[in-house]
Amino acid sequence: MRALLCLALGAALVSTACAQETPKIIDIEPAAERSGELRRAPEFTQEDFDNPKYDNTALEGRDFHMVQGPPLKLHCYGVEKQGGAVMCRTKPNAKVKIGRSDDDFYYETADDRGYLLVGFDRDERRTIVEAEGNRLEYNFTPRDYDTSRIDGLPPSQVSTFTEAQLKRIRNASARKKKGFASRAQELGFTNGFELPIKEEFIKTTNFGAQRILNGEPKKPHYGVDLAAPVGTPIYAPADGIVSLADDELYFEGAMVLLDHGQGLISMYLHVDAITVQEGQAVKQGEQIATVGSKGRSTGPHLCWRLKWRNRNLDPELLTEWPNDDH
Repeated sequence: MRALLCLALGAALVSTACAQETPKIIDIEPAAERSGELRRAPEFTQEDFDNPKYDNTALEGRDFHMVQGPPLKLHCYGVEKQGGAVMCRTKPNAKVKIGRSDDDFYYETADDRGYLLVGFDRDERRTIVEAEGNRLEYNFTPRDYDTSRIDGLPPSQVSTFTEAQLKRIRNASARKKKGFASRAQELGFTNGFELPIKEEFIKTTNFGAQRILNGEPKKPHYGVDLAAPVGTPIYAPADGIVSLADDELYFEGAMVLLDHGQGLISMYLHVDAITVQEGQAVKQGEQIATVGSKGRSTGPHLCWRLKWRNRNLDPELLTEWPNDDH
């Protein structure tokens, strides 16, 4: 498993708007850290937020962008690309504006320590994050996604459904909706994600691949497929609450949902045996299921997915998440 790395606010920072003036951006990030996509996350304290003006001397050795002038009250760090996510820090319980433009936005509330997760969809082109009079803008370069073709599926798993099958699909959708609506209070992902399979596996499909089923273009594949023998243990990649443990789903067959807090839900599809119960708290590394091939599946594998609110994220990217709790 790749090491968990720390990251810092970098190239995705386009502008930071303050109430009184347009601030001057001073880049105090060391040149050696500037070249790569992964950078060290800032270590902020409450004193930083309360300080009326940052002192360059006091900040010596820290790696982040700072604003000269009014106090900077919004910091974000993480994986700044389509399918990624950043952790933002602002004042406790602050309302944070999140949107794709000034005409398409909504508000989320930071937790009692001022933390708020912001995820970027597979096809996200621009995201605005604004709090306490400060604004960050992320503009994303489109990623190249694979094309995934699967032929030979039964028509009842692609586009031709009987009334009885449609009823099963609707019932399954209602149960999944309840699982996705879960909102755990504790943040279970601050120490990063681990891969959910520790034994040998083969990655057969990347996140975001355009699916073509029996020759018909379908929605993109929002998961990562990890092929392994039936019965291979599946482990929780981060702390969370089991919001769904259902083995009667139409397309997914059997699936587990883990709520990691603030609307971050990870999914484990086509599993063989579920080893947890709904409402159960699980720790990182605890077994939750075994690999199977139930539902719309052509062989034993784990389809691992990640969703934040209504945005589809790349779960592999969160294995690059910072492992320090700032």
